[in-house]
Amino acid sequence: MKNLKMILMCLVIAALQSITIAQTDYTAETKLNQSSSRKVSGNENLNSGLKIPSKVPQQLLTEYNAAIDSRNESEKHRLGIEIEKYLDKPNLSGNTDAGSLFIAERNNEPPFDNDWYSNDVLVAGYDVATSGGYRQIDMKQGEDGWMYLAVNIRNPSGGFNALARVYRSSNGGANWNYVQGWQSTNYWSSISMLVESRNNSIPDSTRILLYVTSSPNSNFNDAFLACVSFTRNGTGDYSVVAANPSAGNRFATVSACSDGTFWQSTTYMHVVVREESNGGGVFTAFHHFRSINWGFAHTSAVYNLAYENYYPRAAFSNETGNDSIYISFERRIANDEWEVRLLATDEIPSASYHIRFITDATAGTLYKRPDITIQQRHHSLPQQILVTCTRNDRAVYHGSTDGGASWNIDLSLGLSNQPVDFTSCNSDTLTAGNGYFIAAYVDLNGDSVNVRRGVIGAMGNIWHRRNSFQSTGTLAPECAIYKNGTDKYSALVYAGNGPTNVYYNMESLISGIQSTGNNLPEKYALSQNYPNPFNPVTNIEFAIPKSSVVKLVIYDIQGRIVETIVNGELSAGTYKADWNASGYSSGVYFYKLESNGFTDTKKMMIIK
Repeated sequence: MKNLKMILMCLVIAALQSITIAQTDYTAETKLNQSSSRKVSGNENLNSGLKIPSKVPQQLLTEYNAAIDSRNESEKHRLGIEIEKYLDKPNLSGNTDAGSLFIAERNNEPPFDNDWYSNDVLVAGYDVATSGGYRQIDMKQGEDGWMYLAVNIRNPSGGFNALARVYRSSNGGANWNYVQGWQSTNYWSSISMLVESRNNSIPDSTRILLYVTSSPNSNFNDAFLACVSFTRNGTGDYSVVAANPSAGNRFATVSACSDGTFWQSTTYMHVVVREESNGGGVFTAFHHFRSINWGFAHTSAVYNLAYENYYPRAAFSNETGNDSIYISFERRIANDEWEVRLLATDEIPSASYHIRFITDATAGTLYKRPDITIQQRHHSLPQQILVTCTRNDRAVYHGSTDGGASWNIDLSLGLSNQPVDFTSCNSDTLTAGNGYFIAAYVDLNGDSVNVRRGVIGAMGNIWHRRNSFQSTGTLAPECAIYKNGTDKYSALVYAGNGPTNVYYNMESLISGIQSTGNNLPEKYALSQNYPNPFNPVTNIEFAIPKSSVVKLVIYDIQGRIVETIVNGELSAGTYKADWNASGYSSGVYFYKLESNGFTDTKKMMIIK
């Protein structure tokens, strides 16, 4: 009897193990523990890097790396300035038009769809650019806890050929405020955004940096690199030309990253672009630019690589000693063999680099458009890297848990029978609770945008068709992890069919406004917020006796709009709106309700 029980228990354990294995992302095509220095293709030579002695004195490098590992901000700043004196500067001769900023619409809001439980929110009601490339939208969660979104607008009005708009949300995406616009008579082929805080104790010190490849020509010939920066309130703005390509060439496919997870005032920005001949016929090089002064000036390094290499995507790696910049890219070895490669280089711009091999395709296999994220952790811990891409139009990913030394390749990201064109990935620093990697992909016809969040090897359930509106099949979605305390949620943004309109949604998204009760009110009313004083969340209740356009706005003591809670048509009823003021300082604020000629204003107080 005991033996029978033991046999039954073993069968149950075996069955459970088989279920567990089936729930992972490993397939018959997956290869484990593949060395990044292995020979992977008979068509590709093994010249895997270039080592050039640094121009920076070794003692200076040693002191700089020690300051970084010990998190000595003042020493990093002092030594960083000294190191800049030895580094190459980018080419600034040529195009000088960095575009201009406008503030006329700073407090205007995009239209909102408040039915968060069934529909995505419309953040930007504009046509989205397409001709410059497949990444025209970017999204980040800032260190202030707010979400930020940038979009490259197609065919803007007012005599301008390029326009990028930035939006922010202080409540996880329940409401979005327009921050700032950047416009130019030039044409912008690609964008990439950074959101960094200069002082975490002062939320308004958060700055947005937006990099674009900008050209005076509609075919993007002679495109150069430009940068704009402004605070999260749209103030303190400046724009610069960061670099120009060589004569007869253009920049394309910009990608930015930073070490901002670990630093405040001494955050360093990194930007990677592809340089190609005008017309895009001949590949020239990848460029790495770094700024230690918040985008005002840059130093540079160039990597002249063999083969045709496309779609560079940059990520920062926090490591013992030299920190690194990793660049994932698509390498076309032959017409029927496209691989994914990783270029690793020092975060101090240097001509030295090392190529790490990820995929090992056979003839007839095409890996396309990789994206990369590195989970930002302490330098003493092994760095975990996720790279997503398509393999013969099927979504796959590759993962490394040892800083890129070895890889598990060809793990399943999407369904085996689902053709996919674009992927996106991101990560969060918090490992507690798992779910610190996120990936999204869109199918070829744009019908379905899908999201997964988990860990390497088990990316979690496929949240199929997260889009409630038709998506475009020509642009990549963007994803991020929204973290509220220790809770993590999957967030997604995508362009609608056209591509027109930009939509946002988030896992477990809670509406900023809820209907309370079934009785229809007899008159308009605005109640006193509760609690009051409060920190950081308060509730505002109001009633409208018939369907009408409702606007509920928060003002500071100087009468400036700081948040728009509601801006759209609501059915008759009583509603409760939540306002999360975690990003605002203590003091007196006012909230005002406007609807169908009714207006009422009340006072409230934040005490922190």
